[in-house]
Amino acid sequence: MSYREYGFDKSSWQTVLLNIWGESRALIIGVFNTQGTLLYANRGMQIMLALDEQDHDPIDYLVNPTLEQLIALPDTKNPIFEGFMTIGDRQQVHRSVKSKVYREKNELLIAGEFDVLELDRFNREMIALNQEINNLQRNLIKEKRMLEMTLTELRDTQAMLVHSQKMNALGQMVAGIAHEINNPLAYVSSNVHSLKDFWADFSGAFADLKQLIQNTNDPDSIASVETIQKKYDLDYILEDFKNLQKASIEGLNRVKKIIADLRSFSRLDESTQKEIDLEETLQKTLSIASLELKERNVDVRIELNHLKPFLCHPSELNQVFLNLIMNAAQAMENGGTLTIKGCQKGLNIYLEFEDTGTGIDQETIPKIFDPFFTTKPVGQGTGLGLSVVHKIITDRHKGTIKVSSEPGKGSIFTLILPFAGSQ
Repeated sequence: MSYREYGFDKSSWQTVLLNIWGESRALIIGVFNTQGTLLYANRGMQIMLALDEQDHDPIDYLVNPTLEQLIALPDTKNPIFEGFMTIGDRQQVHRSVKSKVYREKNELLIAGEFDVLELDRFNREMIALNQEINNLQRNLIKEKRMLEMTLTELRDTQAMLVHSQKMNALGQMVAGIAHEINNPLAYVSSNVHSLKDFWADFSGAFADLKQLIQNTNDPDSIASVETIQKKYDLDYILEDFKNLQKASIEGLNRVKKIIADLRSFSRLDESTQKEIDLEETLQKTLSIASLELKERNVDVRIELNHLKPFLCHPSELNQVFLNLIMNAAQAMENGGTLTIKGCQKGLNIYLEFEDTGTGIDQETIPKIFDPFFTTKPVGQGTGLGLSVVHKIITDRHKGTIKVSSEPGKGSIFTLILPFAGSQ
């Protein structure tokens, strides 16, 4: 089909083509004279030579072959050059286009085009490379997450090992001390009870002797007895010894209870699950922490609503209770109140440890369960207490621990523990 069938004459057809060539970006057309002056450049050549971007000599953008090399080629009717021409700023921008160069007298016509098939192949390769890069990035992200998870698990394991070793050593020490105290305590307790019996015999014998002398009606003997009795204040001793006996027996019973609580707290033989009375366990833990609570003038209130026996790991739950109680006490340097509440809701037990201490700011709360994180001065805290608490509650007992706090008003640690088989 000729151009005339489109309604164009030769002149207008040439005008249209010239306009297309002039604005084309896929075609590059430029005319240089042999002195290196750019005489004409269509839009494609203007872009290649970066004429819109900076002030420079266009001839400098002819990289390979250069204008000098083209001028040196012999003048023929055929193209003096045919192949890929490199055009760019010799630094960052380099473009290669399929080109032909013609020479007529003192002018060079450079005509080139982007190889569409080559670009298509290049684009396909780029798409494939991008997909490969995306796959590598996804794999890297996946591996990074796995490494982060592994690091977290290693830190948790390290924290648990350190704490476990610490608690095991502490438990063995406590059990050993309790055993060593228990032996002499048994002797003392036996002796006190024997002394009680001996004193009863002695005071009875003294009363009989005194009565016997009084029955003699010998004024001198009676006077001597009264003198001795007053000299050694025997009336007071006979009366006060009963109170001494009672106080000593009560003290021994308290020591026995403390030893029993220590041995119960260590629970070295209870690594498996066992049903426990939570209120009794809390009371024993409070007994262990009583000195700290007393020194800091902390009043403890327990509000437990008849909790059912709970199947758990007793020694580990003891650690949880002791850590929370000690942390609460340390947060109340000038005294305060620790309230321990407990109730059953559905298949869960809820335990709240509420203190009136210094509280925790909102920025710190997300970090308090991280291994080795502590707000205490260097040397005064390992940063393991709450980390181990979190792991024991969440991992070992499949429960949840929540924290709410307000600086200056105190904190509430809430434990949600599911009954066995309900998680």
